[in-house]
Amino acid sequence: MNDPLALRSSDRILYEALQLFSQKGYDATSVREICEAAAITKPTLYHFYGSKEGLYRALVEGTFDQFRATLVAVLAERGTVAQKLCRVARLYFEVAHESRGLMQFLFSLVHNPPSSAPPTDIPRLYEDIVGLVAAEVDQGVARGELRPGPTELRMLVFMGTLGEAVVGYLVAGRPVPTAELADRLVDTILQDWQHT
Repeated sequence: MNDPLALRSSDRILYEALQLFSQKGYDATSVREICEAAAITKPTLYHFYGSKEGLYRALVEGTFDQFRATLVAVLAERGTVAQKLCRVARLYFEVAHESRGLMQFLFSLVHNPPSSAPPTDIPRLYEDIVGLVAAEVDQGVARGELRPGPTELRMLVFMGTLGEAVVGYLVAGRPVPTAELADRLVDTILQDWQHT
């Protein structure tokens, strides 16, 4: 983000809250600090988000909701299961690359104590996303594009591969999450799943 002040107030509040939550944690960040960073007043924050927790929920749950909606759209596009899984992998990598700070914050929520932020049902949100991808794999089997196999294990392989690539990028800056890498990973995974 080049100039956070150029953003609309509601987006600027989200952006600055993310920066502060990422640096200090949710509990250690005050409403006053968010308002100062976003160059707004407390009533403005309360107008858009109701409270610090409302701001947190808009950031976390809003991100998951937006990602889910994009994932549904990607999976609804025509194509083979291989093409759809490539699009899913590209989406994961695109989000990781374009929203690195947000992804680091979301990953931190998984690893921090539950009391460090408002309760969020991250396992449910994750399972929902995995379920959408699993349903597409099952349809690929039904269409004869993939050999039958245990979908749960396939999701561990597919989602685990994407997750490891994203974590490597967030932690060490590599691998760089490119569309080419997404396609190569999916091609490698599907070699074992497709009919020979």
